Amino acid sequence: MDKVKILHCSDLHFDTPFTDLSSDIAEQRKEELQDTFSSIIELASNENVDAILLAGDIFDNLRVRKSTLDLLRKKLEGIPNIEVFIAPGNHDPNNDRSFYSMINWPSNVHIFGAGFIRYKLKGKNVVVYGAGFTGNYVKRSMLRDFKVDSEDEGSIKLMVLHGEVENGNNSNEYNPITTGDIENSSMNYIALGHRHQFSQIKRAGNTLYAYCGCPEGRGFDELGEKGIILGEVGLNFNTLKFIPTNKRTYMVVHVNISDAMNYDDIKEKILEVVNEESRIKDLYKIILTGEIHEDFNIDLEVMLNKLVEYFYFIKLEDSTKIKMDIAEVIEEHSVKGIFAKKVMEKMDECTEDEKSIYELALKIGIQSLSEGEIRLNDN
Repeated sequence: MDKVKILHCSDLHFDTPFTDLSSDIAEQRKEELQDTFSSIIELASNENVDAILLAGDIFDNLRVRKSTLDLLRKKLEGIPNIEVFIAPGNHDPNNDRSFYSMINWPSNVHIFGAGFIRYKLKGKNVVVYGAGFTGNYVKRSMLRDFKVDSEDEGSIKLMVLHGEVENGNNSNEYNPITTGDIENSSMNYIALGHRHQFSQIKRAGNTLYAYCGCPEGRGFDELGEKGIILGEVGLNFNTLKFIPTNKRTYMVVHVNISDAMNYDDIKEKILEVVNEESRIKDLYKIILTGEIHEDFNIDLEVMLNKLVEYFYFIKLEDSTKIKMDIAEVIEEHSVKGIFAKKVMEKMDECTEDEKSIYELALKIGIQSLSEGEIRLNDN
């Protein structure tokens, strides 16, 4: 039975600056990203894969350390029996100024550029197609006019490509692929890059396709497990599965702090919710929710200082509301009552997008006025 074993990886984004993190943690995350890549290459070797498909955005931007380039070359050079196919993406287009032109690549590495090229795996009835970005944008689907080579009809056909599968009528400038393009490609499997979340193994006609996501999360918009896809592909079967590879996980947790009277109460509620093993390893954004007393104005810096020793990394966001009867406040003959009435009138007229702004203004205003309230004469 004809089959090929592959490892599909993408969106490494080497030397991401991690600007949201402290300098020491940012440097550690850069090193951990390299360690994760090394582990992926070791996995490919241990699993005796026939090919590694790297679906673009290997590099993040215009700055990459020489040590990173050396590591990449060395690791791929160390697996001479595994063919490596790279389809550059919008962050790392293949052109004269790219990092791809700065590495003396080993013979088992094949880097795609403009226009599709095919390679035949030695000793296998398998062909690998691919194309790469040569600039930051590709406004027309690379797959739209793609035709498989007639001599490959009986072969297992793989493709590695960076791009965005269109969702409905939403167009994009990052190789806007349609499911129709995928179905008409006649491929057995298309390894995609660009999205940073595992898509599940999908099918369009007889063609399987997937985003493996990124191997390490890089921010709070990249939550949960990250990894690669590993398995076999045949003419009519596959054993492809997602393998987690991330060393740390970005987590967002909502913590209800209703009725907390002080910072220690909040700390206790947070530590009750967040698992200790995870909090000393992973990166957390804690969103405070619930209703608090109007005279408790939470200073996030103070709160952060009380929590930082318990977490590897923590970020706080205050989404609490004031515990009050707004109808009762509006009836008050006070500056606070007048203010609340004016804001509520604005909220009745505002758009849904503006509502959160007025809610925040109401909260800040009520808290400020509660600290030194001035009541008007009822007479």
